[in-house]
Amino acid sequence: MYPFIPIGSLFQIPTYFLIISLGCIFSSLWFIHRAQKASLNTTTAVDLTILVLVVGFLGARILHIIYESPEFYRQNWLRVFHVWNGGFVFYGGVISGIVAASVFCSIQRQPFWFWADIATLPVSLAYALGRLACFFNGCCFGKFCEWPWAIYVHGSYRHPTQLYASGFELCVLAFLLFWQKRFRPVGLLFNIWLILHSIGRIFMELFRADPRGDLIDIGVGTVSLGIFLSWTLILFAIVNIVNHQVSLPREQ
Repeated sequence: MYPFIPIGSLFQIPTYFLIISLGCIFSSLWFIHRAQKASLNTTTAVDLTILVLVVGFLGARILHIIYESPEFYRQNWLRVFHVWNGGFVFYGGVISGIVAASVFCSIQRQPFWFWADIATLPVSLAYALGRLACFFNGCCFGKFCEWPWAIYVHGSYRHPTQLYASGFELCVLAFLLFWQKRFRPVGLLFNIWLILHSIGRIFMELFRADPRGDLIDIGVGTVSLGIFLSWTLILFAIVNIVNHQVSLPREQ
């Protein structure tokens, strides 16, 4: 792993923080560009970008603190602010971002699902880059692995779960980028992404070994928070598709 990039002999940059920052910048610029191409208001696009970045950041951090490592932060409360070392739950950012964006759009009388479609590809890119940041940081590591592509981390050879997730997400991004114009009506692109992303997340969770909070009892067994939220978002997306009478992809 490469948690730090040395700059000279006295200074080093946290790799995780650098990649996450670049991912946010690239994704934000892409979102604003897509909004402009769709003839949407640039000021609204910038406002939404700032809102979702701030609220998503807080949501991802807070869910990590209160669910994954509450005892650690209770004993080391100053570490709450050490965000450059990682410690975020992506779904916390997604869910809080959706809520914040929907409230904003309701107040501003903006079409939420149209904006959600505009944001889909940039969010997908941000996630793929974020998992690369996890890889270099050494977090979100996998179970013991004897396959040729295993990586040595935390004392043994393990599944590169971060690369599994990043690779899967890049495939999702390529698929949606190629087919985006064939998904109608408004809102379908975002909800299809939620389903595909969640499937990839479930796959990743099956190979993970890092501590990430207590398992959740679903009646027929226990699952991780990531799998539970993945199924929740899949159901959420299906309900949205059905309620909006979303059709399958068709020719323009």
